[in-house]
Amino acid sequence: MRKQSQRGRHSLLAKHSLHAAGGDPMQFNVAQLLKEPTGATRRYHIDESLEGLDEELKFLGPLIGEIQLLRTNSGILVTGSFRTVVQTICNRCTEPIVMPVQFEIEESFRPLTEVYTGRYIHPDEFEGSEADLEDEALLIDEHHILSLAEVVRQSIWLALPMYPSCNWQGTGQCPNLTKRLIELGELEDIEFSVGNEKPHEHEEIDPRWAALLKLRGNRESADETV
Repeated sequence: MRKQSQRGRHSLLAKHSLHAAGGDPMQFNVAQLLKEPTGATRRYHIDESLEGLDEELKFLGPLIGEIQLLRTNSGILVTGSFRTVVQTICNRCTEPIVMPVQFEIEESFRPLTEVYTGRYIHPDEFEGSEADLEDEALLIDEHHILSLAEVVRQSIWLALPMYPSCNWQGTGQCPNLTKRLIELGELEDIEFSVGNEKPHEHEEIDPRWAALLKLRGNRESADETV
C-alpha cells in the first residue's frame, strides 16, 4: 500500500476543510477516489467542531480522530477511531456531568451515481443487506460527497452508557447524590419542626428532588409500621 506524502496529506485536509465550511463538518469529495482502482486509499486526521450535530447533545470539545477511506469494488469502506467529550446528565442525581466518549466506525458507503457518466446506480447492482443499501446515511451523493455526520452521530449515542452517572467508571456513592440527600435531610428538618411559635415558610423544593423526598418519606413510614 502506497504511503501518502505529507504534501498530499495536507492537500486532502485542505479539501476536507473546504467542504466542512459548507455546513457539514464531516464531508469528503471522493470523486477522484472512485476513479481509482480497488485498494486505493485516503487518510485523514479529523479535528472538527460538532456544534449542531445533534440538538440533544452538548459537546464540550471537538471530534478528534483518524480515518481511512478505502476504494472497494462496490464503493468506499470507511474505518476510523474517534474521541470527543459530551455533557450529559447523571442518572442518579440529575446533575450535569462531563463524559469522555471513544468509538470506532467501519461502514461501507455506496455511490448513488456512476462517477464517469452520472448514471443512477440501482441498489440491486450492489451486494449487501437491503437495510444497508437503502440507508441514506451510507450513500455517496450525486456530487460524490461522502458525509460521516449521521454515522458519527449515531456512534456517539451508542458509545454513551445507558445510565450515565458521576462515577460510572469508578466505585462508591455518587457525590452529587450524597450532597442532595443531605440537602433533603435539612429541608425535612425545616418542614417538620414544631417548636416555632409562628408558621415558617416552606422552602421551595427543586422538582427534580421531589420524588426522592417522597420516596424517603415512604420508607420512613414503612419502618414505623414494622
